[in-house]
Amino acid sequence: MMTLAGICQAQDFYRARLDAGKEAYRQKRYAEAADQFRIATFGFLDAPPLLSESLARLALAQSFAARTSDAGTTLSRFVDVERRFGGSYAHATLEPQIRAEFQTLLLQRVPAASLRSVTGLAGLIETPAQKAAKLPPHERRKALEAGFRNEPQNVEWPLGLAQEASERGDDGDVLTWTGRALQIQPGNSEALALQAHARTQRRQYTEALTDLKGLPSPEMERRPQSRADLFVCLLETGDSSGAEKAFANVPPELRTRPDVARANQKLTARLGPAGHATPSTTASASAAASREAAQVHSAAGPGRAGSAGPSPQAAAALAESRRLMDARKAGDAAKILLQALQSEPDNRELRVALLEACCLSGDWRRGAEQVAFVAPFSEREALPMFYAAVVLYQTGRTQEAREYMERARPRVSGQFVDEYAQKILGRS
Repeated sequence: MMTLAGICQAQDFYRARLDAGKEAYRQKRYAEAADQFRIATFGFLDAPPLLSESLARLALAQSFAARTSDAGTTLSRFVDVERRFGGSYAHATLEPQIRAEFQTLLLQRVPAASLRSVTGLAGLIETPAQKAAKLPPHERRKALEAGFRNEPQNVEWPLGLAQEASERGDDGDVLTWTGRALQIQPGNSEALALQAHARTQRRQYTEALTDLKGLPSPEMERRPQSRADLFVCLLETGDSSGAEKAFANVPPELRTRPDVARANQKLTARLGPAGHATPSTTASASAAASREAAQVHSAAGPGRAGSAGPSPQAAAALAESRRLMDARKAGDAAKILLQALQSEPDNRELRVALLEACCLSGDWRRGAEQVAFVAPFSEREALPMFYAAVVLYQTGRTQEAREYMERARPRVSGQFVDEYAQKILGRS
């Protein structure tokens, strides 16, 4: 019976053979490397990840040493190990280049049917839909549509078409293809997530919320865009408390997404600067959507009046200006907001929107003028504070810009943000 010390010595011996083989392989002494790896495989029969690693390295060394028959035998043994100990290859320690070279060899020498039959290796076989997804944009859609015509019950085709439509920003097509995918495979997480996002963009918040609630928690966790959609949908369907919790899970890089930023401004207005619910939080769910969307929370301060309910005209101006800014027509949005302010000069939400439009269109002077009307900002108004920092910096008010950027920077992100953080604070 082998003692513990003896077992440790044996393990050290086989690990030394593995290391010696790696060094010989690095120096392109492939026959020597193959001999070392072959010995190492005998010592790792009870350690599947190390066994898979040794077999992968052995097959490569044998291939480079022109031991073609031996390499084929080793590959068959490797597939058998993965079939018996699913996941061993995924946990094998292989350098990216070595793993890529081995997978190329595996795909060349082992029949695709054999690889598909092993759960841990099936993903190495690229499906026709995956191949089509890699085509240039002008070819991809035709290839995916042809695939769907040939295999109408293969869920990969409508999913690929839904993803392609999402990349084009065609929410209507996304809904068409996710609908097809869900007919084939009800509850498919990819289809639900894509459908929810398209519905969120089309402001079909109740339907999108149903889709999002159908996603398992792990799926929601790995999909940042879905977490952002959930925040928007909860806020827009009147669940301010749920939205506040959901916002904490929205990644910083998505907090500047136009609809997320807009929803965050609304949430700030509802909760107030101190984070306490205002009467609007508990208002009847049947309140007019346009009134709720344009609601203003404006504490009295220097240079501005107290709270005032917006008119339908102001609500319409806010909605149209948002549409224009989303379409990157900030200058046109500013014109609409300026016209609305002639009738309601004390409307803070119009002023905040104008601040954003001026910042995005480069009208620094007019943007800086808005700061006096909308300050002070609550801590939740990170995006307006960022816009204030930019326009103030561009008009020479560097110290004020720095103060606003210091407060906003931890809560906003993106290339535009990084650029101005570097200019104003001297760091990214």
